[in-house]
Amino acid sequence: MRRLSLLAACSLIALPIASAPASAEEGMWTFDNFPAAKMRAEYGWAPDQKWLDRVRNAAVRLTGGCSASFVSPNGLILTNHHCVATCVQNNSTAQNDLLNKGFAAAARTDERKCPGQQAEVVTSIGDVTGTVKAAIGANTGEALTKARDAKIAELEKANCPDTATTRCQVVGLFGGGQYRLYKYRKYSDVRLVWAPEDRAATFGGDPDNFNFPRYSMDASFLRAYENGQPVATPAFLKWNPRAPKAGEATFVVGNPGSTSRLWTQSQLAYEREVRLPVIVATYSELRGRLISKMQESPEKYREGLDELNGIENTLKVYIGRMKAL
Repeated sequence: MRRLSLLAACSLIALPIASAPASAEEGMWTFDNFPAAKMRAEYGWAPDQKWLDRVRNAAVRLTGGCSASFVSPNGLILTNHHCVATCVQNNSTAQNDLLNKGFAAAARTDERKCPGQQAEVVTSIGDVTGTVKAAIGANTGEALTKARDAKIAELEKANCPDTATTRCQVVGLFGGGQYRLYKYRKYSDVRLVWAPEDRAATFGGDPDNFNFPRYSMDASFLRAYENGQPVATPAFLKWNPRAPKAGEATFVVGNPGSTSRLWTQSQLAYEREVRLPVIVATYSELRGRLISKMQESPEKYREGLDELNGIENTLKVYIGRMKAL
């Protein structure tokens, strides 16, 4: 399957479908730099600006970097189960273990607040490369870092004075070759709507979403609120039960990450020989100690399950990177 990746909540990944294994066509693109002309020349179609804007407004970033999407006009959010596990854990007790048995709100009044959770939507992306580079000037080393960071902080503060509902972030791209100012609409009242039993979400014992195909119910629903009412979200993604067709373009939208394409051989060697072995050893030890404590009682098992899933998730990432290198 050929893939196109759109990086939305900041970026987008696009992927054309075929019967062969998936492979990235070009990588990832931000919404303000999607290669529409190239795609149109190759496929005879490309999303227009209206399509890109609607998808960007439907893409959600949750606290912790999880990708999600609005899937109704009333603030309903679909995401992975591990992205809501902490919320489920925080709403659980020894007598009512929601992480173990799952949760379903019978009515909106039953939806439970997720402490510390935020939902953010990108509202604009601006190019501030010239401004940041002018502040850097001829500086190098520590002076460069201080000048750059001071200008970034100034830009973020000036463009988002209302910190209750907006957040600004200057993002460096291409090793500092470009700087983009991302502005987010922020929703701080996020509530749990539905989550399956933890064992259904991690069926087969795989506590992450790095495998395909997967045979688990790895999904959960949240809802964004404001002033005590569900947020109106006219831009949302609709469920389409039709199976994908061979050769058609499919877009994956989500929280952006780095491709590490500009890393040197020395940086890759350092990852392989120094950094990753230390991380894997440390997390492996932490995993073992946590499992040991969880075995002491049912209550300690309940308290430690979400943390253990997070450690397992992280370990799989870094073990995979070590194997790749």
